Amino acid sequence: MTLIFHAAIFFLALSFFLRAIESCACMTVLVGRNASATGEVLVGHNEDAPGRCTMQTHLVGKLRRHPGSKSRFEPSTAELEMPETRTSLLWVEAKYYDRDNPGPSFCDSFVNGYGVVIVSNNCEKSREDSPELTDGGIAWGLRRIVAESAHTAKDAAEIASHLVDKYGYASSGRSYSFADKDEIYVMQIVHGRHYAVQRVPDDEVAVIPNHYTIHSADSKAHGYNQLVDYAVSRGWYSPDEGAFDFKRAYQAEESYADEKNTHRHVRAFQILLDIDLSPLLMQEWEPLPFSIKPAHPVNIDTLKRILRTHFEDSSSYTAGKNTPHFQKPLTVCNSETLESSIFQIRHNPDRIIIRKSLGSPCYSPYIAWYFGIPSVPEGYEDEDSDTSLAGHFSTKPEDMSCRDNAWYRAMEIKAACDILYAEKADTVHKRVIQFEEEEERKFAPLDAQIELRIRNRPDIARAMMEGAVMSQAEDLRSFTEDLRRELGIITGSALTDIETGKSFSVRIPASGINADGLNIAECICGVSYADFGKWSACEGINAHDGYIDFTFTGGEWRNDSVPCLNDIYMAVTEKSGKKHAVTAKINVRG
Repeated sequence: MTLIFHAAIFFLALSFFLRAIESCACMTVLVGRNASATGEVLVGHNEDAPGRCTMQTHLVGKLRRHPGSKSRFEPSTAELEMPETRTSLLWVEAKYYDRDNPGPSFCDSFVNGYGVVIVSNNCEKSREDSPELTDGGIAWGLRRIVAESAHTAKDAAEIASHLVDKYGYASSGRSYSFADKDEIYVMQIVHGRHYAVQRVPDDEVAVIPNHYTIHSADSKAHGYNQLVDYAVSRGWYSPDEGAFDFKRAYQAEESYADEKNTHRHVRAFQILLDIDLSPLLMQEWEPLPFSIKPAHPVNIDTLKRILRTHFEDSSSYTAGKNTPHFQKPLTVCNSETLESSIFQIRHNPDRIIIRKSLGSPCYSPYIAWYFGIPSVPEGYEDEDSDTSLAGHFSTKPEDMSCRDNAWYRAMEIKAACDILYAEKADTVHKRVIQFEEEEERKFAPLDAQIELRIRNRPDIARAMMEGAVMSQAEDLRSFTEDLRRELGIITGSALTDIETGKSFSVRIPASGINADGLNIAECICGVSYADFGKWSACEGINAHDGYIDFTFTGGEWRNDSVPCLNDIYMAVTEKSGKKHAVTAKINVRG
């Protein structure tokens, strides 16, 4: 019997629209409480989206509304009746600008005051080509309404079901994960009014890349009968085929076995099962089970390893000595990763821990936040939550201008590490892990003291929580500055703006760099989220008065650039092969 056959048998045993930027490559790992090394429900999530984006984190207070209050989020979607009572929220917000639809409908994560965590994943295309929508349907409003009002994960799934029943869903396919201290529910929605719901078993782990993962949907869940009947009516399923399989019935053929999803799915299972699953990628694709029993209890480090993976030491790794963030097949940690979060859900919502890594988690440490803190650390929120909500779907180009904040500082490290990958990436990653371990050693005893005080002296406990988060945020800022120096990042300055069809110029100090020793063919300029092949080529170098001026032309990245103050990066390469990373801020004119 071949190894491939053994692997197939093994898995059989285990298995007992709006026009808006979709979050294209998100990844979620859902750990039942009995599969968790901490005995708590764990959720790991990478928030990914293409193009120029920014991230903020908001704390949103409780609110009482007048009965019948309504909100319309995207201009093209339905006006929604809002809950009369809003609980407190931690809102992780992605922002972007698009001329035709200035606002992201399908990003953002939430934790609410009842202890419910909400994350989502794009599920590529469903088969649905004639969705039933009311007044444009519901999109971003679904996660917001659920976050404001759901008391449990099961409650969240039921609220979401009724919203989709009422309005219809305005995207081709999406998976929502709802988790609380006891349970995890997954709801996978089809464009229109159909969806499947399944609970993650307490002793298992579910992995969701960007395709549907539910096969045996909960037959007792609201909407199940309509789901099956509709599939029969469209010819997507016949009872003669055997048991109803949601993924097989509703996933579009072209996205059923998309390479970027299958490799991430298999490699995550490989980490959880601690066996080589490469044979599964060398045979005709068969869908993986919805959830599995891991080989070992899953701890925080396991989730970090999954969320950071580039498929190192496997046949899926194809980047060689270059950065793997742009490789094919797409990795879990990739060029579109905006932020990574690990949620440790506890009985007291104030003590829920959110470990946040800004940008690519391979270059950025996770630091621990508590839900119960009274304010956001400096550098994580550019505007208050009300202002941000009011402008979430009316973003202006200037709103996307780069700032001196925690997220942009992380982007600078990411871009420099990608440029200097062969020389510096391993060192930076080791430094990141070392920093995390030191912070966790300080955090663990403090967390134990907070647990002792939270019942009898909640005021002291909250002050301790705030102090712990602020201290880690400050430590992270110092660490990032140290990394910047270690990477030798050069600060350049723009000599021109970037205008359509025209060259642009950037100046850097010549200290330590000989202009005559530069390889002009390998001096390029672009943005952190675009592959180097899309960066602008250097057409001229001029050294004078202790400075070197570079003139650049072309570059596909410019076609979709936002007219604002952009952070751009240069790879400056010497003829010897030595590389330098340069950052500069430059105005892009529309």
